[in-house]
Amino acid sequence: MSVTYYQLAVLGNIRALDNLAHLLDRAEEHAAANKIEEQALLDARLFPDMFPLIRQVRMVCDMSCFAAAWLTGKEAPKFASDETSFAALKTRIANSVAYLRTFKESDFADSAAREVRLPWKPDKAYRGEVFLLQHSIPNIYFHLTTAYDLLRHNGVPLGKADYLGSIG
Repeated sequence: MSVTYYQLAVLGNIRALDNLAHLLDRAEEHAAANKIEEQALLDARLFPDMFPLIRQVRMVCDMSCFAAAWLTGKEAPKFASDETSFAALKTRIANSVAYLRTFKESDFADSAAREVRLPWKPDKAYRGEVFLLQHSIPNIYFHLTTAYDLLRHNGVPLGKADYLGSIG
């Protein structure tokens, strides 16, 4: 049996978002236990020209929703991007997961051949297969990994099992 676009763009992204919420839970616990202001972690960057944690989380949410929407020709949700706390970011994650749960496998019937145009590259069209495998999935995991790295770098006691979540 082969993996489907639904499994990759919906189930895989729900898993990534659930794992991200877990990382934020651990960060929130760490901040409270060590009297660290949430904002210090939310604004943390690995390097000045990189996005802070708060933007990394937003990117995982947005790219997860965009992947499903653009592969099926549906409208992606628009979030305000005004979160200022772990609780607000976890709400955004929950809203992203709720959106992804609205999709059915049949929604992805023509996804491989569907033309996807990125808003920031409107003159370039990508086949759905190229968009999902070469753009969407790598971007989601780049921002998820960067969020993990930011938290780990700032002392949140995380390990590989926190990133991967439960398997099976």
